[in-house]
Amino acid sequence: MKRVLFFALLFLLLDLSQKPALADDISLNVSPSVLKIQAKPPADIWAPFTIKDQSDQPITLTIGYKAIDPQASQNGNVIFVKNGQPIPGEDKKIFEKMQVVDDNNNSQNTISLGPKQSAHLRLHIILPSDETNSDYYFSLIFLENTLGINQNSTNNINEDQSTSSKIQTGIAVNVLLAIGDQSSIQGTINTFSTPFLRESGPVPFSLIVFNNGAHFISPHGQILIKNMFGQTIGRVTIPSTTILAGTGRTFTNNSFVDPTIYGSSNTTSQNSPVLIWPEQFLLGMYTATLSLTLSPNGPMYARTIHFFAFPLNYLLSLCILIVIILLIYLRVKKKMS
Repeated sequence: MKRVLFFALLFLLLDLSQKPALADDISLNVSPSVLKIQAKPPADIWAPFTIKDQSDQPITLTIGYKAIDPQASQNGNVIFVKNGQPIPGEDKKIFEKMQVVDDNNNSQNTISLGPKQSAHLRLHIILPSDETNSDYYFSLIFLENTLGINQNSTNNINEDQSTSSKIQTGIAVNVLLAIGDQSSIQGTINTFSTPFLRESGPVPFSLIVFNNGAHFISPHGQILIKNMFGQTIGRVTIPSTTILAGTGRTFTNNSFVDPTIYGSSNTTSQNSPVLIWPEQFLLGMYTATLSLTLSPNGPMYARTIHFFAFPLNYLLSLCILIVIILLIYLRVKKKMS
């Protein structure tokens, strides 16, 4: 009985010691999420975007800029330049030539949004005629203003005082700014391959493209698959994406790759990004032709590979079934005779 009373008292003390945690459900949306700007100096650029508070609470946001490290941000990852490092690009003061303005063309450093309220803003950039050709990749960040306790101060804290922490809410617009002539677009197809021997589909294609030019590019294209008779039986559309200057990109049209798509002859990691042709049943020799255009004005590249499919498991199952049927037939025939 004493033991039961002890545990009951313990649970009561634990329940009383728990304090409710209050959380503010703030939800923000920005559209578009990426601003792609190509300009030739002199230029007066106005790039519109909209930010919305989708929650039922007001919020005040501080506007700032954060440079992206292009070499560390390959394959769509956004990695910011470390604090103290210079901005990548020729003009280290490029942020001083831009501002965020409202509908009345008033420059804004902060923005206040009511519940369900939207704000229509524009990124205004003025480039002089002598602006050096270069690319700049950065995030336009909207970060919630928070008032809290100075975490560095630990003096005069009494037992009656309570401390709290809050995660700052924020959202960002990624900006790709290319300054200069867009005619010198260069790129290479580093990899276009698939395992030569397969038993069945789907078929994974590895495609890696490197941008050798001075500006970001947005390639697009397709892969056409023909059978041994020259008939086009499949098409894989290459999703539109962006490759930063001096970086490579591995293309994918599937976020999760099933382990069965590789087959026993492929040693590629199951988590590797690939382009998937979803055809299941395959038999014979196939030809896959890649057509890739780096920009609306070219250049265009083409590459052709071959692969062979032989459904060994299906054929073995069929042979076993035929043998079983034949044995049954012979036994029945023998009994009847």
